[in-house]
Amino acid sequence: MKKKFFRLQFWDDFSQRTPAAQMACDEALLKRCEYPSLRLYRWAYPAVTFGYAQRLEAVRAMACETPLMRRWTGGGVVFHGTDLTLALFLPATEALTTGTSMDVYRSIHEGLLAAIQKNIPEARLVSPEECRAGPVCFESPAPFDIIAGTAKICGGALRRSKGGVLYQGSLHSPSAMPFEIAQALADEVSEFEKPDAMESVISTLVDGKYGASEWLTLR
Repeated sequence: MKKKFFRLQFWDDFSQRTPAAQMACDEALLKRCEYPSLRLYRWAYPAVTFGYAQRLEAVRAMACETPLMRRWTGGGVVFHGTDLTLALFLPATEALTTGTSMDVYRSIHEGLLAAIQKNIPEARLVSPEECRAGPVCFESPAPFDIIAGTAKICGGALRRSKGGVLYQGSLHSPSAMPFEIAQALADEVSEFEKPDAMESVISTLVDGKYGASEWLTLR
């Protein structure tokens, strides 16, 4: 299969960040990066993220006192802790970003699938007739999510802006190899070059957005 991008910057981020800082870091990719960039990260402790449009009280009832964080992207409730989490930034100059959101989502997951199938050969994309509606992401397969057997192992959500597209995804696969994921997406993979002032942008987003109670209680 043809790779989705010519060039991709790869950041295997082992920084110990709070849920607010994780979301701020993902958004900072869109605000500061010029090239397609993939950030893979883990969680210092269990947390629950939920889609921008979801209502806090409904999510709180599912979370059982696990720390909560609203995402900038859409999608459902995701329980983090053992997953590998992905943030992929595509600048508006990338041809892929001119397609519909469904086109972008499918294309990204086709690339991820190529890496996942090396360790889980039975993994495949979800067909539209297999979808189930529901508030919890990994109990509700959406079109072009990735499943193995009947279990959903990868789902994500998008945010579009004038600067490009931000994809946030969660991969539940103990055999996932971060660099293989990057290689499956691009012809050339280089080490991530952190833009100047990116950490300052992250701090600003934590203080003014993700760390504020107004963000959590937005809906």
